[in-house]
Amino acid sequence: MNYGATNNGARSSLMNYDTEQQGPLGHAALSNVRPWLLDSKLETVMLLSVILNGTAAGIIMIFSNTILPALATLDADVGINIMNTINIIIVNPLFLLFFFGGLVSAYPVRVMWKEPDTYSTQARYLAVAATLFSFGEFFVTSAANVPRNNALLAVDPDSDDGVSYWEINFLKGWVFWNNVRCIFSIIAAVLSGLSLSFMRKPPSSQ
Repeated sequence: MNYGATNNGARSSLMNYDTEQQGPLGHAALSNVRPWLLDSKLETVMLLSVILNGTAAGIIMIFSNTILPALATLDADVGINIMNTINIIIVNPLFLLFFFGGLVSAYPVRVMWKEPDTYSTQARYLAVAATLFSFGEFFVTSAANVPRNNALLAVDPDSDDGVSYWEINFLKGWVFWNNVRCIFSIIAAVLSGLSLSFMRKPPSSQ
């Protein structure tokens, strides 16, 4: 019995079948599969915005969820000194990239609005909304959190005024605005992801 010939023939038939088919195993079908990330640099930039907005949200949340509650258990002067040290060390190029990098979505917005016939309405509007929420995080940081950081650096940790500022303007006010910018970052990440998912839909599919 010639088992080898039978097996070779079966394998040959299967290979011919796969080649001729237009289904999942056919070359024609495979040739239509586009690599998701490398399809265009615009999609890559929008994906980067998703990642950076999500990273910013995580950094922000850890302050409200862990760091400030931990510092609140310490004596006011100790908490103030530790927070001041954190605020000084944390301002570096890598932190700024991860914290505000979500604003790169402004680039896809510009391109998609210059080429409205190429990109769907959903992708364009979602990208605009994502950029606005990313800017909202930046604005809240600049207008509400950074001024409180600077004021905390100026207080006397051993004074009554310093303790009062720490307990009212920081553990309450700073944390409140920190939660606001965290929400902005989360929404920006979600909207960037949705925009990315619609970027391949042609305008005719609206």
